[in-house]
Amino acid sequence: MENASTALLMAGGMLLAVIVISLFILGYSYVTEMAQSKVDVELLEEIEEFNAPLLSFNKTAMYGTDVISILNLAISNNKINRVRVGEEFYIDVEFKLTKDSIQDTVYEYALNEEKATYSSKVVTKNKALYGASEFAFEVNHAYSLSNNLEPITEFLQTSNKTEETRRVISTKDAIVTKYTITYSGIADFKRKTFKCSKVEYDSYGRINALRFEQIQESVYDGGNS
Repeated sequence: MENASTALLMAGGMLLAVIVISLFILGYSYVTEMAQSKVDVELLEEIEEFNAPLLSFNKTAMYGTDVISILNLAISNNKINRVRVGEEFYIDVEFKLTKDSIQDTVYEYALNEEKATYSSKVVTKNKALYGASEFAFEVNHAYSLSNNLEPITEFLQTSNKTEETRRVISTKDAIVTKYTITYSGIADFKRKTFKCSKVEYDSYGRINALRFEQIQESVYDGGNS
């Protein structure tokens, strides 16, 4: 009888131990799942916070000023996070010109004394003489931070450049008979219209690239003055 009681007590002790261990494992698993769930929520919130300012540029129509803003935002992000192409947190921005090019343009205006009006033409030579840059973004080409960072950065630095620079070439009896106006490429770019054609994400759901495409020519030109 004593042996049976001892055996029963031992069995009960083992069962209790199994129950305690099981409860411990369940508790540990629950705590681990809760901790992982918290990490997942925080990661999701971080990704949403990262994407939010970028998604504001996911539009079907916008001016070049918006593209300038997203280019500056991406360049700033890449510098702050010290990331290179292909690395986590790197943002690439691409714009494609489908209608016309972007460049500083010099118009020459000449006085027609008989009609008392000015006619204009584009000066294709000696742009540097009028303070115009020879660099241009060509039509039917795509330009991105990942492939064209230096020229894009230089171009963005001209965003505060005077949009129109006038220069008198000749006068007659105190009347201007010939003058030029240099229209800056950055001013032309600001007036073009684009659409966001594609938003790309990395494996975590974080935006890593935005593509923009020109949808309308700029109406910014010399015309007649």
